[in-house]
Amino acid sequence: MRIIIMGGAGDMGQVACATTAADPAITSVLVADRDRRRATEVARRLGPKGAAMALDITDGHATAAALADVDLVLNTVGPFYLYGRPVLEAAVTAGKHYADIADDWEPTIEMLELDDRARAAGITAIVGMGASPGVSNLLAAVAHAQLDVVESLHTVWRGGSGVPKAPANPADLAPAAAIDHWIHNLSEPIRVWRDGEYRTTDALEKLEIVYPGVGPADVWTCGHPEPITLPRTFPDVRHCLNVMFARPGLIDAARKVRNRVRSGELTVPEGSLEFLMMPGRRGPEAGPVPDLPGVFAYAEGVKDGKPARTVVSTDLLPEGGMGEATCVPLAVAAGMIARGEVSRKGVMAPEAAIAPGVFFPRLAPFAADRVGREPLNIVVETF
Repeated sequence: MRIIIMGGAGDMGQVACATTAADPAITSVLVADRDRRRATEVARRLGPKGAAMALDITDGHATAAALADVDLVLNTVGPFYLYGRPVLEAAVTAGKHYADIADDWEPTIEMLELDDRARAAGITAIVGMGASPGVSNLLAAVAHAQLDVVESLHTVWRGGSGVPKAPANPADLAPAAAIDHWIHNLSEPIRVWRDGEYRTTDALEKLEIVYPGVGPADVWTCGHPEPITLPRTFPDVRHCLNVMFARPGLIDAARKVRNRVRSGELTVPEGSLEFLMMPGRRGPEAGPVPDLPGVFAYAEGVKDGKPARTVVSTDLLPEGGMGEATCVPLAVAAGMIARGEVSRKGVMAPEAAIAPGVFFPRLAPFAADRVGREPLNIVVETF
């Protein structure tokens, strides 16, 4: 299968390029990026499968022309509220399969609106095939299968693990796109699934989950695509949230900055820099953090006639940084599409397209210390 990777010379895209090029099911990788020099260098490292082109995806005619000789489009260009739907629309119009790493709930809704057009075109389009969303959705699908009745189905991740230390000199503080994105998400209303319907609410609402073998843990709500898509696939679920656990000091700092951004006192970039310089938001001085997996799914409901809860996690996440955690799953999904292991047509989230029993064994070789480990950790507890 011939693929094009939008933003292929970026930090995320380069991982997708290298991983897909190593897959025998992928015959060619076209590295498309605004930076021709970097795209050419990435393509050179890929060997005979690699080719490069300069592309500005805001140029609709150029994007359409770039898709003429490929079978699958991988989109790694953010922010997805700007570049999600336009690239997907171009793929649908061209009749090409598509997958991305979109992690904003608003453009996820916009892209799902193209489902009928994608099905009519006979293509598969998977939205949000990264770590969270992506791996988290597939963990949630496995969690859903463990219970006879599912009342609540949540995706959970650790907040703050990638937040850098504050520099000694504030003048040395560099902008951080990931922190900007997080502060933006906290500052805007979020969409959740409660009592069997979508509702709009605020982020950072404090809740409690009970992790089997660990006990109660505080978690806080965040805006993300999982509560948008999981109820579409599992309409029996009554409640669906995306939540994070973190040190209390980090949450306090985030809430203070969020409130100032909301009031108009700070812009999102200014709020991000303020957050990064705040004391007491990181390390032991920020308070304790529960000993939980970095990402997992949590479900509550009924099993064998008894109240039950289940957690599903994996120890076999890709080795490396954020690029590997996000774009190796994307590349694994691309390989599944290339092998014909994804048959459903239309625009959908990972849980509606990807078989966890195929995906997680394919993901496992990219993890460190994988010998003797099972692809999934599943715990079911009745009470």
